[in-house]
Amino acid sequence: MTSRLIIYTGKGGVGKSVISSATGLRLAELGYSVLVMSSDPAHSLRDAFNKSIGTEPTKILGKLYALQIDPVCEVRKHFSDIQNYFTKVLLKRGIDEAVAYEAAFIPGATAIATLLEAEKLISEGSYDAIIVDTVPSGEALRLLNFPQVIGRLSRKLMKTASSIVSVARVAEPLLGLPVPDKNVVESELKLIESLERVSNILRRYDITSLRLIANPDSFSIENLKRSLLQACIYGMNTDLTIINKIFPEEINDEYFNEWKKTQNEMIDEVERAVYPIPVKKLKLYNKELRGLDMLRKCAEDLFKDEDPAKIYFKGKPIEILEHTNGLTIQVSVPFTSKDKIEVERIGDELTVKINAETGELINIIPLPAATYYMKLSKAKLEENRLIIDFIREHS
Repeated sequence: MTSRLIIYTGKGGVGKSVISSATGLRLAELGYSVLVMSSDPAHSLRDAFNKSIGTEPTKILGKLYALQIDPVCEVRKHFSDIQNYFTKVLLKRGIDEAVAYEAAFIPGATAIATLLEAEKLISEGSYDAIIVDTVPSGEALRLLNFPQVIGRLSRKLMKTASSIVSVARVAEPLLGLPVPDKNVVESELKLIESLERVSNILRRYDITSLRLIANPDSFSIENLKRSLLQACIYGMNTDLTIINKIFPEEINDEYFNEWKKTQNEMIDEVERAVYPIPVKKLKLYNKELRGLDMLRKCAEDLFKDEDPAKIYFKGKPIEILEHTNGLTIQVSVPFTSKDKIEVERIGDELTVKINAETGELINIIPLPAATYYMKLSKAKLEENRLIIDFIREHS
């Protein structure tokens, strides 16, 4: 059996660690061997399981294990040679030492290091399911795409270069910059190969699922929309969305009426934004979700009698199609061509007003970076599909 990889992502504070832990517990009690991983420096897994979690798999219960990734250690293991070289280059250019070390840090390196560890465990077949509590940032996803960008020919050239770096060092005084030694080139080649393996696993819909978590507030929902867009751009399958910390219906205090109304509006917005991805809702509990009993309760409320390892959805709710003069974005929406739409571009977002039978609805769609140098051409609605055309400025 191929390991299942489930990645939970969302803005800080939405409940990723708790939901990751609850998912792992449910899977373990269904008979799966499970590892829950986190690179969160706040050590949230320790709080969720109410148990000290080490940098080696720690047994929680039965077939359930947890692992706290040490981001500093993992980054050093995978990136140290490359970062040290870039730091030397910056120091040679007269950059302050503290600034040089900061500038040489690879964006997204912590998330990448976590995914590299997950890939290693999947290749070893150590667990039936691996649950990752992390934030696969845009920088991390771009770095995972690096092997495709440079191509195989470039890698062959790099291998050739590794054999002649000693000769190149003779020219170092003329260049005024340090020449990378053989270890740096070989480390980069090894990293590229590792990134390619991770990238391939993340794009396999039968193995990997990205699951989005948001609270019913505008800040975490905007983060959710961006994450969904990035996942679609980089070919990851988002199979489930979870809205967490919803005020329960039994709260009747008038003080919370406006909050509950706003939360219902936010929930509707999420359902429109991620359509047709399923949306699960989890209430705000009356006490902290900590310890196995509370995690078990959370899993029961969230998954009912389902197996969390199932793939809830396969597909691309957002598709980006390139053509000669620009690109077309196709977005799945719960509306039909009978509904009237108005589209307005504001910065890096698209505001879509839909006059449906239920009244006017507004959907905010984040735009990919490729559209920054394009202008909005037209938009139309065709049976649950919003089609938006962009053309290049010079066209």
